[in-house]
Amino acid sequence: MLKVNFTSPKLNQLYIRLIGSSILASLGIMLGLIPQISLKSAEIDPLMTISLSANAYGQQFTPAETESYAKAGYELELLRREVYQEIKNLIDEPLPNIACDQRSTLDNLKPEVKNIANRYCTESRQIVQRHNLSINRFNQLKTQYDRQDRFYQQVQQVLLKLQN
Repeated sequence: MLKVNFTSPKLNQLYIRLIGSSILASLGIMLGLIPQISLKSAEIDPLMTISLSANAYGQQFTPAETESYAKAGYELELLRREVYQEIKNLIDEPLPNIACDQRSTLDNLKPEVKNIANRYCTESRQIVQRHNLSINRFNQLKTQYDRQDRFYQQVQQVLLKLQN
């Protein structure tokens, strides 16, 4: 028969740590936080520090998403350059800032430029969707790409393969 002695100080310390770690891990999963527990030995009592740090995701993208993002981004850049040149040929003033997700940037354009901008936005959506990404997911990946971390490097590798 197994007997558990709850009065033993060492066992109590172990149970407290085990339960505390379980609670922190559960909270971390639910809240997207990383629990960190560090033990520091002191002469009299061991010190335990507990902290929760901000989100730290390992890999927020799949290889398929990396390739889709790279291909879509490449096509979007070609389209952007084409539209830029088209608008530049129409107007003799600084080129307007066109943000497809901000209707106000389109509303104030001259009619001929507005038509080009609307076509650009429509074609941009189609390009992203053709590469099996939602607009929202594409924008998330764009944010990740702008950080110039591992995702950036992987996208660059895909782009190099596309150029060869």
